[in-house]
Amino acid sequence: MNALELLIYLTEKQVDRVFEVARRLPAEKLDWKPAPGARSALCQLQEIATALPEFWPMFTERKMEWDGAQFERWMTERAKITSLDELEAITKKNTQLLVEFIKASDANDLTAPVQMPFPGEFNVADILSYHYWNAAYHEGQIMYIASLIEA
Repeated sequence: MNALELLIYLTEKQVDRVFEVARRLPAEKLDWKPAPGARSALCQLQEIATALPEFWPMFTERKMEWDGAQFERWMTERAKITSLDELEAITKKNTQLLVEFIKASDANDLTAPVQMPFPGEFNVADILSYHYWNAAYHEGQIMYIASLIEA
């Protein structure tokens, strides 16, 4: 297994895992927030489901533009998706687009720079692994929410 194949494996496995964890929450608690201003599991799954198409230019153009109006539009549109089944289907569809992109990628390009509107330096490897990292991060957040619900 090469690095790109490993990334595909880990990404697909992580996407399955975050939805397995979310399905353990009581359905009526999917949109529960542990504190004012905190995010619910639903909000986090909405992000995972919709982030790839929103940020797709970082893959295809190795550059991403970002502004407050774009963020507000994205937040409004993704909030309309409230079904766990629909979120999972969208996530898996978008993940497969990423998988196909990764399969077509050249491992020699992994260190090529990507221009991002956020502080720090980013390269192709960072960007290709973002969806995996994001799903893993939000799995932890959802598990934290679950621990508060069970307390």
